[in-house]
Amino acid sequence: MEEIILDDLFKIYLSSIDSYNSKILQTINEKYTIIDKSMLAVYLYVKILEDRNEKDPIATDTLTNYLLKQIIYSETGNLALEITDKSQLDFYHKVIDELIIEKFEFKNRILAKLKYNYQILDNNPYKELLLFCEKVSELAILEKMVRRGNSEAQSYLIEQTQKVLEIKIEESDLFYQEKRQILQSIQTKELDNTTYGKLLQIGLDLRDVYRYSSLTTVLPENVLMHQYTIAVTSIIFSQYLNQELGETIDIYKVVLKSLFHDFGEYKGNEIITQVKNYNEDTKKMFYAMGKADEEELKEQIGDNLFEIISCADDEQEGYILEVLDKMLGIMKLCIEVEYMGNQTYLKAICSVFQSRFKRFKKVEKIDSLKNKEFYLDLVRYCYIYVKEHLLEYNPTLLLQYFTKQEQEEMRREIAEIKEDKTKFLI
Repeated sequence: MEEIILDDLFKIYLSSIDSYNSKILQTINEKYTIIDKSMLAVYLYVKILEDRNEKDPIATDTLTNYLLKQIIYSETGNLALEITDKSQLDFYHKVIDELIIEKFEFKNRILAKLKYNYQILDNNPYKELLLFCEKVSELAILEKMVRRGNSEAQSYLIEQTQKVLEIKIEESDLFYQEKRQILQSIQTKELDNTTYGKLLQIGLDLRDVYRYSSLTTVLPENVLMHQYTIAVTSIIFSQYLNQELGETIDIYKVVLKSLFHDFGEYKGNEIITQVKNYNEDTKKMFYAMGKADEEELKEQIGDNLFEIISCADDEQEGYILEVLDKMLGIMKLCIEVEYMGNQTYLKAICSVFQSRFKRFKKVEKIDSLKNKEFYLDLVRYCYIYVKEHLLEYNPTLLLQYFTKQEQEEMRREIAEIKEDKTKFLI
């Protein structure tokens, strides 16, 4: 079972990577993607819900459905077309809904255990809020493009700003106050000074912070993309755990943790562990730096979102996040080497240190999880598969990075944890 689920997770990871290539505003934009815009919209959406302490299950379903929908862009491209004849809008949306369902059925055919459980939801205030947040997020992207010297984006920014300001909000709208506040700040050019605007800017900063930045990467993976991938995977994986293994994972909670868990990297500072933990003085120094960054982040996004970030690893949902975060990090090696032919990534197998897995021992203290052995076996198998497979991938090239003795030591390590799985967490 672990192998089947691991294979499914790998396919979902690949699918999210493929989907991330779909661009918006392609005539003027070579960088920002549909998923970038969608993630910014999701952050605005969550901020509004959390400020209101909104607990309606439809709000959660709308969010998870929206996140899942982004995955089909690898097959369809951008579906956010502006229909000239507004009388045809209902017909267009009906066709799109049918197309999306068809594409998910196509994607599910190759998955053995995990499934994309996408559903067509009726129009509701939460769907309308997400669409509103999308429009605001596109303005933030256009403004960022203009600030970075893309003069062609200026006319688009003016045009789209006018369209957003023409949006009519009825007083009966569930989110009338929030929408009006955002529209007014856009009109007065004060959006950047609001909590909403600061949240958008942090999201855009995360778009420019790249993981694995010390490696030659064929498929660059920024933090925004990473958090999207983890969020989608956490939805699908948690649904499986609840339905098939009898767990009680709070889907909304694990999604929030996934969406925000790396928000602290917004400044782009990648501090190497060996430097950070070099001695007691360096530990104190970097701890003080981290606390200062945290206070600044809290001031910008508010206490409620900061609480999500600071407690991302807590509870059973935090544990599921950690499992997926680590597994997808390991899978990245196979993506680069086997999927993209980037054999220089072979040198990264030495960075998959066993010591990083010690934190998974804490599953013993999480009483609410019923299948504790399952999670440990799943991560262990992923580690063995990737490291063992890449050790044999190209023996000649491997000698450019590791001596024969070092390679044998890695093979012995794999043999040991195959024979005695308790040694995996030593």
